[in-house]
Amino acid sequence: HNSHQPPASDTPEVPKKKKKKTRKKRGGQVGHVGHSRKLYPLEECSKVIEHYPQKCKCCGEELTGEDTSPYRHQIVEIPPIKLYIEEHRLHHRECSHCGEKTRAQLPAEVETSGYGERVAAIVSVMSRMYRHSHNMVVSAMSDYFGVYMSVGSVNRLRKEASVAVEKAVAEAKAYIQSAPQVGADETGFRPRKC
Repeated sequence: HNSHQPPASDTPEVPKKKKKKTRKKRGGQVGHVGHSRKLYPLEECSKVIEHYPQKCKCCGEELTGEDTSPYRHQIVEIPPIKLYIEEHRLHHRECSHCGEKTRAQLPAEVETSGYGERVAAIVSVMSRMYRHSHNMVVSAMSDYFGVYMSVGSVNRLRKEASVAVEKAVAEAKAYIQSAPQVGADETGFRPRKC
């Protein structure tokens, strides 16, 4: 039919399937095993707080006995994130012989970019794996961690991470290319002939 609508918006009406009426009530049925969030093992709990009822909820009398398997309720929380900031002070001193001033150098193991390995890793994951733009990474680092950085710093850290994993990626690629079989599914994929 022609309804004077653009073709993309002029879709045919698809009749909805009618559900068969049943005598069951809405919601979980009798005998149905419910699903709930999986509890963490007790040894992974940071804190365990025991709660005991004081009086009978029916008559108000004192309670006795010991519950060997109490109902467990867990609250999962991420601890507050506090930055670890390490300051390196490079002092200079004057030579008593010639008067020349010499400043100390950063040790070779100290990161010269101003950001540690974890910051660089998070920036790489956000921008590569989760495909956030540089501006989104800048905002996320500030909002979540209190780390203030520029778009240029994000770009530099991304490039440094790429260089750092370049060799491992090349080795993995070579291994995959030399493998006799690389993954399989049920499609009509044909191996490339070299």
